[in-house]
Amino acid sequence: MHVSTLVRWGAVLTVVGVAVTACSDVPSAPSARPRFSAQPSEAWLLANGGPSRAGRGRSNKLNDVNSQDFVVDPTQSTTIRAGDHEVTFPANSICDPASSGYGEDVWDAPCEPLQTPIKITATWTSKYGHAFVQFEPALRFVPTDDPSQFVRLSMKDYYDLDPNYSYPIFWQRPADGTWVNESLSDPSLGSLKDERGNRVSRRLKHFSSYFIGAGESCDAWSSLECLPLIEFSGWMVGAG
Repeated sequence: MHVSTLVRWGAVLTVVGVAVTACSDVPSAPSARPRFSAQPSEAWLLANGGPSRAGRGRSNKLNDVNSQDFVVDPTQSTTIRAGDHEVTFPANSICDPASSGYGEDVWDAPCEPLQTPIKITATWTSKYGHAFVQFEPALRFVPTDDPSQFVRLSMKDYYDLDPNYSYPIFWQRPADGTWVNESLSDPSLGSLKDERGNRVSRRLKHFSSYFIGAGESCDAWSSLECLPLIEFSGWMVGAG
């Protein structure tokens, strides 16, 4: 007996409708925050982005190293964009590197604002699954108590920010490679978290290397579970 295409599709849609109705009666479990590990399913998510991370966790993006040069006029308000990361310089906020000095003992020392254009190189990649960016040359910024005159860094992380964690942006001390949470000694350097934009931002007093930290750190390429971000792979950092 011949059965029309319309009848066959009607039967299929009826079965699908019943299945959907049955599933809707089962309470859905709350979605868990993605965690990096060596589990096959999570390794696949890392490689392919996963439905909840919209590609932010892609392994090729984590492994990429990008670099770009910028020429900044320090007498003008300027924003540079290094991939997904941004630095905003108010006008006359960059110290003249020829006379300003550089080091933890001079971050708040007065300086002469730079008056001529300067080339800045930004290099960005990831460390332990979190965003990392490095700036050259080493620069200091004009000290001020006016928040509107702060130089600010905004970084976009590679997976969804967890509302239960703080995300300090650590500075890497060039002398010994130590990661430093500068907000522990200077609250004006504390970070702000934008969960909707998956961004973390804070004030900068100088240029070097910066890394988004968290209450935990996960190594996507090992069998270890998430570890507290106090000591990880030989890098000493402050508590978040």
